[in-house]
Amino acid sequence: MNEIKDKKNIIIPIVTFLLGLILGSVVTIFLFPAEECPQCADDSTENQISTEKLGEVEGLTITEDVDIEGNSDVSLPVSECSIVVDISGAIKDPGVYCFVDGSKLVDVVKRASGFAEGVAYKYVSMNINLSELITNHQKIYIPYEEDVYCEVKSLQYINSTESSTQQTNSSNNQSDSTQSCININTATKDQLITLDGVGESTAQKIIDARPFTTIEDILDVSGIGESTYEKFKDDICVY
Repeated sequence: MNEIKDKKNIIIPIVTFLLGLILGSVVTIFLFPAEECPQCADDSTENQISTEKLGEVEGLTITEDVDIEGNSDVSLPVSECSIVVDISGAIKDPGVYCFVDGSKLVDVVKRASGFAEGVAYKYVSMNINLSELITNHQKIYIPYEEDVYCEVKSLQYINSTESSTQQTNSSNNQSDSTQSCININTATKDQLITLDGVGESTAQKIIDARPFTTIEDILDVSGIGESTYEKFKDDICVY
């Protein structure tokens, strides 16, 4: 009897402990429900991403304002990038950017952090319309000052009156240089008559016999012999 009584004294506390442990667990579950998984909360937060980087192409970052949705482990962007443009030149952050329909050139400049130092402000203000709608795959270049710099060359101004005078003087100089001889290919009858031994009829014969290659060819003209030729050979020329 004492042995049975001793076993009961051992078993009863053990059973009582187990029942209390089970009862305590049940009460804890009902009173303190399980918190949401922190990782799940982080995943739901990441579903809204602004200015998501889509990738880098040769050092140019493509950015886009998109919302990312999906239940799978790999979330795909819902594209709102209907226009892709490339802006470079005198801009602080040149690169390839995404925009929605209706975006303007000024939006691209703002997205690229504005104009850089050295931009050709006057040229931009005169030739680039910042309110212009951009188009897909458009290339935009903002010029620097040196891109539009025009070097003024040294030009010589020629006065038309002075030019005419110079030409006249040149002609006169040429005439002066040749007036010592009479060109038998171009001389008038009056000029030919001034030659010693040449009259009007002979002068006309000279004109009719043109052109002459050498002054000696004038000997072929009827009425001009050796003696007459010797008189004026030093006064005539051919050119």
